[in-house]
Amino acid sequence: MVRSLKNILFVLLHIVGWLLFLSIPTVFNPRIPDFSIATFIDDLQKLPRWTNGLLLVILFYYNYYLALPRFYLGHKYPFLVLSILGSFIIFLLLNYAVIPHGVIAVQGFNALGNSFNLLMFIIIYVFSFAICIYEQWQFTKEQMLNTEISFLKAQINPHFLFNTLNSIYALTLVKSDNAPDAVIRLSGMMRYAVSEANYGQVPLSKEISYISNYVALQKLRITEKILITYELTGETENKLIIPFLLIPFIENAFKYGVNAEENSDIWIRIDIHETDLVMQVENNKVFVKKDKDYGTSLGIKNTKKRLQLLYPGRHSLKIKDGKYDFRVLLQIKLT
Repeated sequence: MVRSLKNILFVLLHIVGWLLFLSIPTVFNPRIPDFSIATFIDDLQKLPRWTNGLLLVILFYYNYYLALPRFYLGHKYPFLVLSILGSFIIFLLLNYAVIPHGVIAVQGFNALGNSFNLLMFIIIYVFSFAICIYEQWQFTKEQMLNTEISFLKAQINPHFLFNTLNSIYALTLVKSDNAPDAVIRLSGMMRYAVSEANYGQVPLSKEISYISNYVALQKLRITEKILITYELTGETENKLIIPFLLIPFIENAFKYGVNAEENSDIWIRIDIHETDLVMQVENNKVFVKKDKDYGTSLGIKNTKKRLQLLYPGRHSLKIKDGKYDFRVLLQIKLT
């Protein structure tokens, strides 16, 4: 039902757009002092006008749906040039056939005169090119974001999975009652990461659940020297968010704020308001053995880019990288 309604609106939008576009020669015709629907219909009934109008409609959809996808996006530029030249020749021949002595010989022909056909021909080709380039840019941006999401998954999940499995294994050795709950939490996280978070936006409740499970499982492997504070306020119902925008900052806190031989604090607070979300993450810096794992820092870098692309003008990110601590303050407009 919704798809049918969208299709109907799409067709109506095209019809209205074409009627407005084809009315341009009538509006700018100096021989028609007062524009009206009646004068537009009367002018459109003239042979040169309706034949050119029909040709312009055909050429637009031919160029947009056939020529550009095959020749421009397919990098077959010589064929694209031939396609444009062929269309222009057809345009000239049609005008020569319906108007004696050709287009140029029409009395009073100029850029905004009673013909206007040449300029309209140029407009439809420029417009179809502009739409094609814009859609290609949108597609490229979407692919880039999907690639970054996949990259973040690849960086987060394997390391976290191995550490968590080791913790669960340790719980099973001592037959801890926490082992079944840990398995359920891990299962829910993996399900979310693999399937449910593949959409453009996800329910905020599921994203928060993912984070809560992550924090709970991290607590399994830490000692009493590490104080973890996780606070959550507000309602998540009927709110959406782009997946994996919050977790890189939280993962960073656990990666650089945890050392079994040092006292350290990790503080995470998420406040959900009516129209926005505010997250604060703080951790004091401890000694961490250097290795070649740059996944977390790269994940934060990618998240910054995703925020700029997906929430332009709708987010605020402040990071304080101090000598002894690391602080993040992120605010996102959800609507």
